Amino acid sequence: MKDFVFRLPTKVIFGLGKAKEIGEICKEMGARRAFVITGPNIGKSRLLTEIKESIEASGVDCVTYDKTASDPSVELTDEVAAVVRKSKADVLIALGGGSPIDLAKAVAMLQTNDGSVRDYLFGGGKTVTKPAMPLIAIPTTAGTGSEVSAASVITDLQKKIKLSVTHDKIIPQLALVDPLLHTGMPPSITASTGMDALTHAIESYTSLNAEPVSDALGLHAIKLIGQNLRTAVANGQNLEARANMAIAALLAGAAFANGGLGVVHGIAQALGGLHHTAHGIANGVILPYAMQRNCVGNLDKFRDIAVALGENVEGLSLREAACASAHAVYDLLTDIQAPASLPAIGIGRADFPPIIEGTMGFRLLAINPCKLIERDIEGILEAALSGKLQNAY
Repeated sequence: MKDFVFRLPTKVIFGLGKAKEIGEICKEMGARRAFVITGPNIGKSRLLTEIKESIEASGVDCVTYDKTASDPSVELTDEVAAVVRKSKADVLIALGGGSPIDLAKAVAMLQTNDGSVRDYLFGGGKTVTKPAMPLIAIPTTAGTGSEVSAASVITDLQKKIKLSVTHDKIIPQLALVDPLLHTGMPPSITASTGMDALTHAIESYTSLNAEPVSDALGLHAIKLIGQNLRTAVANGQNLEARANMAIAALLAGAAFANGGLGVVHGIAQALGGLHHTAHGIANGVILPYAMQRNCVGNLDKFRDIAVALGENVEGLSLREAACASAHAVYDLLTDIQAPASLPAIGIGRADFPPIIEGTMGFRLLAINPCKLIERDIEGILEAALSGKLQNAY
């Protein structure tokens, strides 16, 4: 048994209708002015109005910003940080999916740490030294787990790559998870965010940095996703499926915040930076093919994944059972009508060189269950290009 440190500093409040309690939560935190960061779709919705009304009804001033974008850039992050600084707010609220939450985490960090967010991205010259401004995350999707993780993914448009600010000091103080907020997600978003959560769970569970607590969270998240994602996609009003997916995303977020990630995220970040492919879609497209390459790195754990996803492995060898995990993920992609090949998202062989280069620079590639070189990344991409898995059993 190896030594480990597990961290989850975020307080989690979970339940149907809990978002309506945001005002009292701000008041209990001693806030005088709250600043809400969200996207344009939520900005036009009744949800933002209800959040603002709840905050103001508790005697706390509220300022809103609804011009965030998918894959927030360095420039947008610095711009919003300046707006928040001028507002004199003392608590930040992120309302939305992974992009608004990641943006808010970086903005909260910049309220107490000098410079541009570019300085704090991987490879930059600065390290986060001071605790970020208090942040409450209210996710409206079930995928990123950003509400409990230590990473904020920001797009560097100059280098055409997604990088991250990663530090315990940027983890949200509180995650307010209300599955009622997820019922409006269309099937395609439900599918892509669900695959994002599944990728987090699988990569953290099989990471070389995995430890007993992250293993428990990751494996349970895999099981919940296998049991509920199809239903959540098919019937978005099914509250049991929505609640279970919200829990799974949170568990997977806590798992990867401790256990780490692997090659799927390396490729997905390169794809996102070069082609602006949605993160969950990029993860889903790559996941089964990367699992097929990685499973020899930990046959026992990949067999566990197959079982958690509902595969019958009775009578199979350990290797066959492990390989069945990749086929289970491929079948899930097919059932939820998510892209399962690179051509389906407009990526061809000519795109491989910069994707391979970006993947090899991914800081967590070293904890992937198999040590990979450029040729291995090319092999995963070739398999994803064909859209076919090798016959395993």
